[in-house]
Amino acid sequence: MNEELQKKIQEINKLPGLKRVKEEVKSLVAYLESSKERKEQGLGDGPALTLHLIFSGNPGTGKTTVARILAEIYRDLGLIQGGKLIEVTRSDLVVAEKGKTAERAADKFNQAIDNVLFIDEAYTLVNKNDPNDNGQEAIDELLKYMEDYRDRLIVVVAGYEKNMHDFIAANAGLASRFKRNIIFENYNDLELYQIFYKMCRDSNYMIANDASSPIKVACKKVIEITGKRYSNARDVRRFFESCIQYQSLRLTKKENKTKLDLMMIKKEDVETAINNFA
Repeated sequence: MNEELQKKIQEINKLPGLKRVKEEVKSLVAYLESSKERKEQGLGDGPALTLHLIFSGNPGTGKTTVARILAEIYRDLGLIQGGKLIEVTRSDLVVAEKGKTAERAADKFNQAIDNVLFIDEAYTLVNKNDPNDNGQEAIDELLKYMEDYRDRLIVVVAGYEKNMHDFIAANAGLASRFKRNIIFENYNDLELYQIFYKMCRDSNYMIANDASSPIKVACKKVIEITGKRYSNARDVRRFFESCIQYQSLRLTKKENKTKLDLMMIKKEDVETAINNFA
């Protein structure tokens, strides 16, 4: 495995949680690299392995982040030239006027040629309750592009697990092209703490010694408070930003603030933030 590829794998491995995702990506990359080496040795391509993927999981579980790194891995393996992640949602593809969605979708799909197309909440393209919904036009155009540019376009569709199952099952063309489903599980409270810690480090903040335990307790409360609305890393980011706001408010009462004052998140900031978290 070359150095650039190893860096990308390590980048995924450093993400908090996502054990199953890391195993799936490691397995996929190992197979693709082996296939490349076999071809170079004149042994042929081997069994065809679809590069199109389903990313199933709740919001905030790292689907976009992993897709972005995977696009670079595909490029490093020589499977695509660009290696960019082109992100779209239903609103980028579907328009109200009949017959115009295919044209709009084609514009977006053209941007993704030689790259990875990432369709978030892809299941919203199917609306069984409205036979006149134009989402099917976008799906038809997607399937056309996947066929016409099968060597130059890789597609990742993402969304809630059950919704994605229904989405793929609703169309035989989709079912034949999307056969590999990678499940992104919810983060537990320890993983939320790791994400919080990373956010602090990335933003040049520090955690006071007596604030570490309250943050761990707060991460449990974040999951409890949000309940069915739990959005994983998105929720811990809201909590982190709230801590920063209360830290800033506390510092308005302090004169001659030092660099350390501006960096330090204290116990009182954490406790105020979680008490006001909703």
